[in-house]
Amino acid sequence: MKVATSLADADISRPTIVSIGNFDGLHLGHQEILKTVTRRSKELGLRSLAMTFSPHPVRFLAPGRPLRLISTLEQKLRLIENAGIDIVFVAEFDATFSRLSPEEFIETYLIQGFKARSVCVGGNFNFGYRGSGTINTLRKFRKYFEIIEVPPVRVRGTLVSSSAIRQLVSDGAVARACRLLGRWIEIEGRMVPGAGRGRRMHTPTLNMESENELIPKIGVYVSRISLDGGPFMDAVTNVGVRPTFNESNLTVETFVLNTTPSSAAGQARLQFLHRLRDEIKFPSPEALQQQIACDVTRAEKFFRILVSPSRRGRPPAKREPDRAKPQGAKREPDRAKPQGAKREPDRAKPQGKSAG
Repeated sequence: MKVATSLADADISRPTIVSIGNFDGLHLGHQEILKTVTRRSKELGLRSLAMTFSPHPVRFLAPGRPLRLISTLEQKLRLIENAGIDIVFVAEFDATFSRLSPEEFIETYLIQGFKARSVCVGGNFNFGYRGSGTINTLRKFRKYFEIIEVPPVRVRGTLVSSSAIRQLVSDGAVARACRLLGRWIEIEGRMVPGAGRGRRMHTPTLNMESENELIPKIGVYVSRISLDGGPFMDAVTNVGVRPTFNESNLTVETFVLNTTPSSAAGQARLQFLHRLRDEIKFPSPEALQQQIACDVTRAEKFFRILVSPSRRGRPPAKREPDRAKPQGAKREPDRAKPQGAKREPDRAKPQGKSAG
């Protein structure tokens, strides 16, 4: 996958199939859009392109507004690559970019820069100065490209969105958040030395300094950890301040089940699967040790269930189609997806020749 930060760097000479968004977390809704992009690109024999932004527009437009992103930029790019996108264009969201009118944005990027043959977006898509551009604005340019409106995704009645996932993770409801993501909640970071108490209590822990802004609510979780790119290992993680030892700094400590990992690891990826309990202050280290044994037993039971044939080791993600039918030509739906994106016919031939 090619990553470009300028139109000159992108150097696009042939038409592309385009989507645009923040893609924070790359949840099931985002995945549905990118699947539509890659499917259409294969149909037309063209390259797929995803346009995203750095920093997040909210960071620039409302710097005082609290916003903890689900993914780092590096994680987001990796997820987009795994979705099969050929080109990612990371636009710098600055004062100049923010002042582009919707029409200037379309002319500069979609028509001239990306040579868009198709533009795939959700129905609530906004762009341009003060978000004044909508999918209806795009429809005014149908002589240049087709518009494919991808319906929203619902899981157990909940509309999938990055804001909903952020709230669930902040509340500690990681299992529900995982359903909306379609994968486990994951943070990354470097390993740091701990106080050594876990080793003295025969429960040695790995201590992580997270690079992610969004961390689950203080508490104890069933987790999985990968060290320096190695395989994921079953674990129990405490996110908290260690009140039993009268400390106040937030730490992320992980006890690996059934093995003793190397303490010399540099980087880690940590996945949160299920919340076990709140962090509480125990009367003694011995009482804490007893509780850790109970946490380990519950985590081991969780993993036994997780690897059963009916679960296949992944979070459940039953997706439901949105009731509202978007306008446009109807495409054949996928059976396991929301009823398919609706492609609107071109009013005139798009620029450029499509490969066939």
